[in-house]
Amino acid sequence: MTLPSLLLAWSALALAASLSPGPDTLLVAGHAARNGLRAGLAAVAGIVTGGLWYMALFGFGLLRLLNASPTLFLVVKTGGALYLAWLGIKLLLGALRRQPATQQHPVRLSAPYRQGFITNALNPKVALFYLAALPQFVGTAPHAPLFGIVLIAIHYAIGGAWLSAVAVGAAKTGGTIRNSNFMRWIEGMLGAAFIGLAGKLAVSRS
Repeated sequence: MTLPSLLLAWSALALAASLSPGPDTLLVAGHAARNGLRAGLAAVAGIVTGGLWYMALFGFGLLRLLNASPTLFLVVKTGGALYLAWLGIKLLLGALRRQPATQQHPVRLSAPYRQGFITNALNPKVALFYLAALPQFVGTAPHAPLFGIVLIAIHYAIGGAWLSAVAVGAAKTGGTIRNSNFMRWIEGMLGAAFIGLAGKLAVSRS
């Protein structure tokens, strides 16, 4: 396979993975709808920073430890599930509390950024995706770790662009309903979705 066709095949796979609904999409959409575009883009920035984390892990060969150690996988999986459940519970509690617009406080962008990074970094499904897919593209050549890092960067560039579009759409939609009871209903649905994702992650075997 030539380099252009290989990059095209990887980009198509990365696009399909990015379009699949998951915690990243929910997090970005939730922040953008509830707190505006800047909050949504801050969450995107945190998720993309998670890509740097996976680049480092792959470059140093540490991702294989996650697959080789059931204990380590269990620790990461449990941590990710607990964090998603905590985010879901926060959303549900926020939906249950009635807060007039006059009591709303500006959201610090560090919060969605931090949540984006942690949600992405503690999702073992991302690591397992790279472990399963990357060897098919990078092979075993001496430059494989560096090429793998480039492919991860392409994945996060595509994912970042898609999530930014999600943030724009969610912010426009949320702007018209931000102080309504309908927004509280959306927050409750997002909270339930996060808790559901947490449960799914907790019971997953690989």
